[in-house]
Amino acid sequence: MSDPRGEEYAGSEKCAGCHPGITSSYRHTAHFLSTAIAGSNVIMGSFSRDSNKLIVNDSTTIVMEKKDSGFYQVLYVKDQPVLSRRFDLVMGSVKGQTYLSWFEQDMYQLPVSYITALNRWSSSPGYALEDLNFTRTITKDCFECHSSYVKRDKHGMVDYRRHANTWVFNIDCERCHGPAATHVLFHEAHPEERKSKFIVPFALLGRQQRIDLCAVCHSGNNNILLKSRFGYKMGDSLKSYMIPIRSGDELDVHGNQTQLLSQSKCFTMSPIECTTCHDPHKTERNNIQDFNARCQTCHTEKEHFCSFATESNKSFIVSNCTRCHMPEQPSLAIKVQAEPNSTRAIPTMVINHRIAIYPEVTNKMLKN
Repeated sequence: MSDPRGEEYAGSEKCAGCHPGITSSYRHTAHFLSTAIAGSNVIMGSFSRDSNKLIVNDSTTIVMEKKDSGFYQVLYVKDQPVLSRRFDLVMGSVKGQTYLSWFEQDMYQLPVSYITALNRWSSSPGYALEDLNFTRTITKDCFECHSSYVKRDKHGMVDYRRHANTWVFNIDCERCHGPAATHVLFHEAHPEERKSKFIVPFALLGRQQRIDLCAVCHSGNNNILLKSRFGYKMGDSLKSYMIPIRSGDELDVHGNQTQLLSQSKCFTMSPIECTTCHDPHKTERNNIQDFNARCQTCHTEKEHFCSFATESNKSFIVSNCTRCHMPEQPSLAIKVQAEPNSTRAIPTMVINHRIAIYPEVTNKMLKN
């Protein structure tokens, strides 16, 4: 089957033939699982009667229902169903999931999401609980960071349900490594050739090029887009695609990690970059000690070590580098329902990628 991006793309299944280990590992990452067609094997929330409701107020409820034709969010007012929308796509797999639904020629975000930390349904990020609705449209811009390709025509996004093979839902190999059809054809014809041909090796990129590759999607929403991110290829300059607008220290859950990292002394005084700490081919969720160990490749006990360390607390210090210097902080952009049946909202917690000294965090941790 041809790739919807064009003949220069091979499709990720071709990559697996020569790179089975990396491909197998990558299939479990948040990037690979970024967007998927909704189904019982993908949707994380429960449809059991004891846990499938979100109560908006005394008269209004949204119920997650499983039917023969699929999964639905159904709006009830005074116990009567007044509106129903189908789960068509799932976005997210780690901190939670939000759900998208086709209606007529447009796609909409459903008002109820699943939040992993709460282990339940909650208001979708950005919704005020008292104003949940089914009218928030989702555009191609959203998919430019949550998928690898969405075909468009004069009406907008093409409905993949009626036109097969028009989308690449996940962040696939070629989204980051670039078009690989020529590379694949050459190495299939010359299996003895061990040197990679007709594709840009990541290791040969300059530091800024490698950072730009991540920053395409991890530099926040506060940018002026010049052209579609879908056109970006490894080695391109990000300046050709967007004009970044500095967001200061404000956390953006949509990903200004590279901007925050660039403000760190670790960044300005050493050659670190995104992949110094992150391996995009592996699932690294909750591997706190691995990240702490990466800090300690530079911050050894003999040099650049924590000034608060003593013989009695050294073990605690080396186990909490990131918690202290990259703390979880409340997002100003996204809030969710605090408790079942509650109208109170709480912010989503986001790891701050500005590596720095946070006195309040440090004092609290040392006291505990």
